[in-house]
Amino acid sequence: MNTFYTQIALFLLTIFVYANNKALAAEISPEEDATPKTTDRCLTSEEIYEENKHLLCTDPEEIKHAAKLMSEALSHLKYHAVNTKGYKPFGNNPFTKTYYFKKMQKDRTHVDKIQFTIRDSDKYTELIDKLWDPNHGKSFNTHSVKRKIIRVYNPNLVLIQQRYKSSILGSEKYFYALAAKFDVSKDSTAIVMTTPNINDHNPSGKKFKNTIIENANLFKTDVDSEDDIREGKLNKTFVNVAGYIIQKKDKCVDTTFVGSINGHSFV
Repeated sequence: MNTFYTQIALFLLTIFVYANNKALAAEISPEEDATPKTTDRCLTSEEIYEENKHLLCTDPEEIKHAAKLMSEALSHLKYHAVNTKGYKPFGNNPFTKTYYFKKMQKDRTHVDKIQFTIRDSDKYTELIDKLWDPNHGKSFNTHSVKRKIIRVYNPNLVLIQQRYKSSILGSEKYFYALAAKFDVSKDSTAIVMTTPNINDHNPSGKKFKNTIIENANLFKTDVDSEDDIREGKLNKTFVNVAGYIIQKKDKCVDTTFVGSINGHSFV
């Protein structure tokens, strides 16, 4: 497993250990206050929106197109989350109830999947906030992942830029992605990302194509990128589809992560 997916796995493991330690503490000392005492609170969607309102998109056609594209991305995420055809097991951790799968499609596109359980249904909302808060990219590796919002469409739909290293000694890479959060049902939430056709003035002549969500290639927009991107110092990648399905059960929270990111796979 390369560093990029190791970071995701460690992030999930961190959430698991924290949640289950709290649950265990509550079982051992039911009379004590088991409420987490932390200053590292994740922001809600509304708080993140308020902090980034200066980045609000004012083009009604782009807003409409972005919402439509992410509804389609949600369908693809759901499909891969439940589909088992072509997926091969790639290890598991029974203690944390974490299972890894990988798939290669006919066009050589990699799709990877992690299924994982938190033994505390009360952590449902907290987990969603952790996964949605862009600042929490720093939770699993401060030096390798830097994520920021560059455009806002509504409290549950944004355009992000993420910088990262796919290995400890590797060069810095980056991608842009639309990210959306959906209330699938009363006890089910989805967070999904996909990379549209972004013009960030990178001088590289390399063409990128989303091989899973074809309509993402039709969503074209310009962004005001940083100097190192305009000077071609970073390698650009893209997200075919990636995201989480989070489901609240009676005594636990089941989470499925799906990721298809150009140049990255479990192997």
